[in-house]
Amino acid sequence: CTDCLMSLAKRVTALAGADDSGVVKKAEAVTLEILESAADNRLSSHQVAAQILREIKRLTGVVDPYKQFKVQEMILARELLAQIKSDNLSGLRSCVSLAILGNSLDFFKDPAEALAEIPAQLNAGVSYFYDDIDRLAAFIKKKPERVLYLSDNAGEVFFDIQLYEYIKARAQNAILVVKGKPSLNDLTRAELQFADLGDYFSEVADTGSDGVGIDWDNASKDFLDLVASSDLIIAKGMANFEAIYPKSVVPPVFFLFKVKCDPIHRYIQAPLGSFIALWKEGSSCA
Repeated sequence: CTDCLMSLAKRVTALAGADDSGVVKKAEAVTLEILESAADNRLSSHQVAAQILREIKRLTGVVDPYKQFKVQEMILARELLAQIKSDNLSGLRSCVSLAILGNSLDFFKDPAEALAEIPAQLNAGVSYFYDDIDRLAAFIKKKPERVLYLSDNAGEVFFDIQLYEYIKARAQNAILVVKGKPSLNDLTRAELQFADLGDYFSEVADTGSDGVGIDWDNASKDFLDLVASSDLIIAKGMANFEAIYPKSVVPPVFFLFKVKCDPIHRYIQAPLGSFIALWKEGSSCA
């Protein structure tokens, strides 16, 4: 929505350390121009957000405005997971629940605040508005050759480890996909290296782009080839849902996210704050 995208522009400009009133005004002006153009060209919110981010990076000269935000998010997430003792969560449903609770992290929300509710939610049990976990379980039993795991927020990756390892143990090839360049507070190779998570994710690929969600127009050929040759995609977060759900892709996609905004609430008729575990068949099954 327009209000969210304007708020995003202001937040990114502030995180980039732009205290020059001239830069702030230019950022607001270019954001308005992008929003007006988006309405004419029927662009989705993740496409508009990517354009806004790129322009603010250009104006401020800051390549990764969310760099320190991501560091804080990862430190807090690692500490919380140590308290939860997630090693006890071994079944698929438990692994999915832990992964989806990690999606409570958000670039608009303080990481400590977002993480504080997770232990109680995990203990109470996650209730899904759409629950296709059984379909995921049935598919994994077939021992797929290649599964792509599309990551989302940087701190969220700690909540993904259990599910990724569950899939990795049952698929011939499991690949974690990160952003090719900084995009909001999303995971990149730099954050994986910072957190020293190489032992957990043996195979890592990237989108080749700084686009929010999946930027199909600017994604690398290597990434597009991976998508076309995979048997299953696990897609975390609303931006990945927005980018992939309307598109026809070869493999089936299992979407995992928390509904955080009115447009998504209206689009899938799911309450704000609800959890979504949604299966979509691939074009090869059509």
